[in-house]
Amino acid sequence: MKPFKVVGKSIIRKDALEKVTGRAIYGADIQFPHQLYGAVYRSPLPHARILNIDTTKASALPGVRAIVTGNDFHNRFGQFIEDQPFLAYQKVRYAGEPVVAIAAEHPEIAAEAVQLVKVDFEPLPAVLDPFQAMEPGSPLVHENWNEYNILGQARPVPGTNICDHFTLRKGDVETGWKESDVIIENEFNCSMLQHVTLETHCAVARVDAGGYLTIWTPAQSPFMLREQLARALNMSMNNIRIICTWIGGGFGSKYELRAEPIAVTLAFKAQGRPVKVVFSRQEDFVSSVVRGPAHFKIKTGAKKDGTLVAQEVKAYWDTGAYVTVGPRVNYNAGFAAAGPYKIPHIKIDGYCICTNKPVGSAYRGFGVPEIAWAHESQMDALARELNLDPLELRLHNALEEGSISATGERLFSVGLKPALEAAGHQIDWYSKPLRTVTPEGKLRGKGIACFCKLTGTPSTSSAIIRLNEDGSVTVLQGGMELGQGVNTVIAQIVAEELGISVNKVSLAPVDTAFTPYDKTTTSSRLTFHIGNAVLLAARDIKEQLKVLAARAWHVPPERVVIKDGLILEQTTNGTGRVISLEQISKSGILKEQPPVIGHGSYSTSDIFDPPDVETRQSSRPTVFWMYGAQAAEVEIDPETGKVKVLKISAAHDVGRAINPDACRQQIEGAIIMGLGHALLEEMILEQGIVKNASMVDYKIPTAADATVETAVSLIESNHPEGPFGAKGIGEPGLAPTAAAIGNAVNNALGARLNSLPLKPENILAALKSKGRMGVER
Repeated sequence: MKPFKVVGKSIIRKDALEKVTGRAIYGADIQFPHQLYGAVYRSPLPHARILNIDTTKASALPGVRAIVTGNDFHNRFGQFIEDQPFLAYQKVRYAGEPVVAIAAEHPEIAAEAVQLVKVDFEPLPAVLDPFQAMEPGSPLVHENWNEYNILGQARPVPGTNICDHFTLRKGDVETGWKESDVIIENEFNCSMLQHVTLETHCAVARVDAGGYLTIWTPAQSPFMLREQLARALNMSMNNIRIICTWIGGGFGSKYELRAEPIAVTLAFKAQGRPVKVVFSRQEDFVSSVVRGPAHFKIKTGAKKDGTLVAQEVKAYWDTGAYVTVGPRVNYNAGFAAAGPYKIPHIKIDGYCICTNKPVGSAYRGFGVPEIAWAHESQMDALARELNLDPLELRLHNALEEGSISATGERLFSVGLKPALEAAGHQIDWYSKPLRTVTPEGKLRGKGIACFCKLTGTPSTSSAIIRLNEDGSVTVLQGGMELGQGVNTVIAQIVAEELGISVNKVSLAPVDTAFTPYDKTTTSSRLTFHIGNAVLLAARDIKEQLKVLAARAWHVPPERVVIKDGLILEQTTNGTGRVISLEQISKSGILKEQPPVIGHGSYSTSDIFDPPDVETRQSSRPTVFWMYGAQAAEVEIDPETGKVKVLKISAAHDVGRAINPDACRQQIEGAIIMGLGHALLEEMILEQGIVKNASMVDYKIPTAADATVETAVSLIESNHPEGPFGAKGIGEPGLAPTAAAIGNAVNNALGARLNSLPLKPENILAALKSKGRMGVER
């Protein structure tokens, strides 16, 4: 294979200069003449009936221009179940739910008007525990699922708070238990987390005299938002335009409608004036979206030599007051719940449960970091039970080329074992014990974890490439730059295919009025899906250029080839004419000719064979699987219970690294994020009310934590369907981090903590329970 000129090179990100110089325009930067400002009265109760709303004093305040309640605007939206109102209608389902929206001439006036709103509530019993929510006779968050439009893969259970039930079956676990030499059972928990993006949720909406709706917003998935708004508002999509700004952090939080519905309701009453809504930090904590808490029960059977025989997993996802993307989290995690291992007997049940809590939604990894924490903690528990090395146990059972997956798929492009070996090697796995004590009495431990993750399938991306008169190209595509570097990667793919400098490739801003369709910026799918779409569009450009060159040279098109950035006339004596694509503007072949515009569309709908919804067998649930492993070394102060992460090594199968530095940056950033999940982050609720809704009380990693030593390896398994062999890396860097740290902590303790985050008080309790002499030295 000939060497690549651009692909595989760590070029500087195309958005770097605009962002570091402060010229990038984010959602909150949008400003228009005669703009109004929105504010929201939010429910103080987690569950209550709305008896009366009095806005008399608020409407009399000078400067107030529009007030909207759910009685005016009780449209509903949702990706899987359309259960969520723009503004609460008849009752509220969580503390922080929007009830009244107000638009005024200044933000201060809008905020003052909110304080003048009076709402009479009748408190209702709140269901706050997912297991209680599943009990017969429990108060229902939603009384009747059949009242809503149910879309996609959601499987709600009538008369319950269960909004989705996922199942997967392979073999027979009862047979597996009989064949096992050892069976272990454990339970694991993950806390509720906030995305804590630097930029809070925001949107500006305007409705013109003809009813045309325009929204400026930092949306991750503008085409999905347009579709949801069109259904909810009963509008044609061509009358809704979403113009995307730069995104100041997403991690899944800006995947679905949040500030946009409030801005839209006010814009419809603002007589053509734009309305801007920007959430405060507190509103972002209590009223946007969260990663809901999760609970797992795992039963595993194995032979004495460590060969896995059977695994049963029950996953319980607390999705909060509305369904949102819960079924997709359930689905993603369900396919990954058995871990990246060869297991003949598998039984998976996943339940999404509604409670009167903040809304659970998409979070980087869509359930895989949580399920990896559970199955990788279980693997360490099994290793201890069998007195086996945790890394060797994983290597013994790891999926590889040709392995049969949990759904019966024969796998390919599997870089898991090399990733495990690399992660272990980088942390000196075999050179010293997993558990040691320093001369100062600090407890040290090492741990390892791995994972598998699918990407959303079926899925479609499309792209347009316009060849400009000077030989540069402009790419129009719908994937959003979240900081993951997709704009640079797409430019590299185009430049490689056309044989031109990456500096001659630019990407247009995403605008649904002009940009071709892309499903969503989620699921680590952009490099693969949009990469394939722009490859097809670039090849379309090349075919058109062959025709233009042939016409200029008066030869048949089959006599023209394009190779290594050159348009070549093929002759027997090798004296054919040549045009460089870099210098095509000087060739004259573009003058007075139709514009050269390439089109490309890539879809995976043709590979998706809908399986039996009970067993999921005989299916290929994803176009590509992502694999990786991370290992951690930690030190625990037995006097305080504080954990210090000394080093994390990571090795991830990226298919092919289009931009190696960008891949490493994604992984390094995810490691710091995962450190927070493992040790710090937890939303604390009392009676459904968030008690730590601020950056003071909710702890996230800081720059000081980013000093942890990291070692990153990129494993290239070359996916045959990916652009130049690439897969995805946006989410996988986070998937095994908390599990690796958790296993290291547990090895250091010589005991097992099963709940995240690993709090100092729980570590001290484990040490006290075990006794100092019980810690192996």
